[in-house]
Formats: sequence, C-alpha cells, structure tokens
Amino acid sequence: MRDKRDYYYWEAKRVGYRSRAAFKLLQMNQTFKLIKRGDWVLDLGAAPGGWSQVAAELGAKVVAVDINEMEPIDGVIFIQGDITLPETIEKIKKVKEDFDVIISDAAPKISGIWTVDHLRSIDLALSSFSIAKSLLRDHGNFVVKVFQGEEIQNFFNELKPFFKFKKFHSPKASRKSSAEIYFIGKGFMKPKV
Repeated sequence: MRDKRDYYYWEAKRVGYRSRAAFKLLQMNQTFKLIKRGDWVLDLGAAPGGWSQVAAELGAKVVAVDINEMEPIDGVIFIQGDITLPETIEKIKKVKEDFDVIISDAAPKISGIWTVDHLRSIDLALSSFSIAKSLLRDHGNFVVKVFQGEEIQNFFNELKPFFKFKKFHSPKASRKSSAEIYFIGKGFMKPKV
C-alpha cells in the first residue's frame, strides 16, 4: 500500500487532519495568500473535511458541502448535497449569499479510463465554477482541482477572463504520480449580466 511510505499521509495522522489533502491547501495558502482570518469560505466536495479543517484553523467561517456525510468540525456548517444540482445552491444561499473564498478539492468517481476521468473532473470543476460565478464576492479567490488532459487549456481559457490573477499550480503535497492540478484564481470579477 503506497500510504505506508507517504510522508503527508502519516503527517496528517500525527497532527489530526482528516486527510493528507489538508497539506495541499496549507501549501497553496502559504504561496498565494488565499484565505485570511474572518473570511467566509465555501468548501465544495468537502468530505472527509481536511480542507475545511485548514480553513477553520486559518480563522475563516466555513460552509462545507458534500454529497456524502461528513463528521462535524467545530466552526464548520455542513450541508449535504450534490454540487451539480440547483437545490444545493439554494441550501447554501440560505446560510450565506456570498463568499470571500470558494475552494473545491472534489474529484469524480474514478473509472480507470483516463479520458472519462479527465472529462468528469472538468465537468465537476465547471460545476464548482458555476457556483463561484453566483456566490463568490468581487475580488474573491477560487481554487479548484482538475485532472490534466486534452480539455485542460479550454478549461483554463473559460475561467481566465474572470480573475485578475490566474494560474495552474501543483502543490508539493500532491503525489508525483497524480494527474491533479489546481486552478488558482484571485481577484474575481463578477460576470456582467
């Protein structure tokens, strides 16, 4: 099992994070200053809660959303729902109408067929971005995971006009063998209706 040799897996266990993914957000936050104390953060695809833990530790008020149940975290409001469905967005709006930061480490169910998994991850990332377009404040920050593949440039081009700063980034805590990469957008500019 690869976890036996995985530094971040054991480090997460040692410090009490729910997943090794917590270190990815910590590293990205250190580099890009995404979340600050007092921010409202929406964590999409949150379970098991590693990113919500980090955001709460950073002093943010967190709303976490996942299709699966998630064990409670102090200071985190949890909503169970599918981020691709409009009723989930309505549930989020009942808690908070807009957010300073929206983060998404959501991943599709892996089929093992590379193109299928890549396209599913693009769809999921676009669902997260669709939520960001309606719930992210002007000048807000957005982070979303996507698997690399043939549609990656089109995905980047679609998001690019909405952010002052935008780039793909792979944090040190991402496994070397992983095809995941994160789109980081800062300085959100709401689409003109």
